[in-house]
Amino acid sequence: MKHRGISRAAAAVLLALVAQHGALAEDACVPGGKVQTMPETASEYAAMCLPHVGVPPTIDCGAGVRIPIHVDGVEVFESPGYRECDTPDFKGNCNVGSRIGRVQGKAADGSPLDDVVWAYLCRSAGQELFKRGIASVQMIGHNKTTGATCFFESPDGKGDLIQAKEYLHFGEDGMLAGKLPGPDDEDFDKAFIPPPPGVQCVQCHQNNAFLHDPWIDGAKLPSNPSEPVLPGWVDPEAPYWVVGGTHWDMRTPHIEGNACLDCHRAPTRTARLLEAGQVHVNEFMPPRRPGSLKADYAALLACHDDGPDNTPGCDWVVPPGGGCPGGIVAGAGEGDRVPTGRVKEGN
Repeated sequence: MKHRGISRAAAAVLLALVAQHGALAEDACVPGGKVQTMPETASEYAAMCLPHVGVPPTIDCGAGVRIPIHVDGVEVFESPGYRECDTPDFKGNCNVGSRIGRVQGKAADGSPLDDVVWAYLCRSAGQELFKRGIASVQMIGHNKTTGATCFFESPDGKGDLIQAKEYLHFGEDGMLAGKLPGPDDEDFDKAFIPPPPGVQCVQCHQNNAFLHDPWIDGAKLPSNPSEPVLPGWVDPEAPYWVVGGTHWDMRTPHIEGNACLDCHRAPTRTARLLEAGQVHVNEFMPPRRPGSLKADYAALLACHDDGPDNTPGCDWVVPPGGGCPGGIVAGAGEGDRVPTGRVKEGN
């Protein structure tokens, strides 16, 4: 990626045009070639996603791989309490019962899509909270060649929507099980929703589609116990864009020569989320030498917090994807909206 950008004035023009869904500025590039926003229903979103990531899978939580919970290196099968396990989730919870699955993408005719993978998470909040209706299911489809990504989640049960609990139960092994309606089921729109207005999944899934931490990476593929179930392609140039989210903020800070960026883009918003749950990034990153890049990591966080305008040598970049090359985007000043489209290389 050659990090060259556009002026603040050009970015402002782009913003106004994108917001109005009109013609784009000459030097702008929109992933997928068309400005999109999220539809209201899961079935409408599935139709929008179909050309990019194929058909959403029918989720069977019982077929997923359990996310193990350990205390002092020993797996436990009853929730030990908040932050009482070796690898809490990003909120500090140690709930037993979550499962995760990986599914190969498929086209409408059932043929496999080799470049598409779906991951689903059946998240447990513990059996006591489950009795009060608290459980959730999320699924993400991602095309690793084009970067196209789609996010679906179970709703909270408001209105005509149905909570995930309506389909789930805890098995005798203490793990979540149950099958949710697939895209051909008339209840699909009750069981799932697209990202609702005001929600940008990239606030957490910032540098790529799949958010990794030691908790979720504890679930390994049965066919390869050394590989996490959650897909992970480590590449700072990997394409990434969200179908229906061409207005989302896809920026990450970039500092030329920063060693953290040798492997991936800087997920600084994700890092702040983890740190808020007392999941300390330097304790597990980089994988084979945790904590060895503290200075580089701190520099990226400082740029994220203070902004590139106040951080010499740092820029906002957006990833390539959907036919767009990505690169530097103009910074957002006080009161300005964030640039929303990819930008072509140029002055």
